[in-house]
Amino acid sequence: MLHKLNTQGRVAIVTWKGNKIIFGIVGIMVSFFIATSVQAGGMNYAKAWETLGGARWNGYIQIQACYNDNGKHAKRGYHRFTREAGPPLDTGRLYTSEATSSNDCTVRWREDSVWDSPLWGDKYTTKYWYDFEWF
Repeated sequence: MLHKLNTQGRVAIVTWKGNKIIFGIVGIMVSFFIATSVQAGGMNYAKAWETLGGARWNGYIQIQACYNDNGKHAKRGYHRFTREAGPPLDTGRLYTSEATSSNDCTVRWREDSVWDSPLWGDKYTTKYWYDFEWF
């Protein structure tokens, strides 16, 4: 199953007089936490975050084959950045190194970055994908 990490936070500002700013600040803070979600607890996970004021997207993926992830053991993981336009982007699958066996306890990871598009709109949004291959 391919996983997509949501990289778009939405802020709903309530129009009550004195509370507009407070709700806006809380909404922005919540959107930052949503954008940097990780898959689940454990040693096999991926995360994405922005730096340089949103100009750069970073991704991190990690596996540990000896970790029992609901009865499965990760062989390798990959992440990928895509964008439809502004300019188009597809990094392809960027893999971690491959574990030698399900008993291999080496933590394998990779971190990659891409420049985000300065344009607004869905087709200019950089998307982050990740998945794992299992023994």
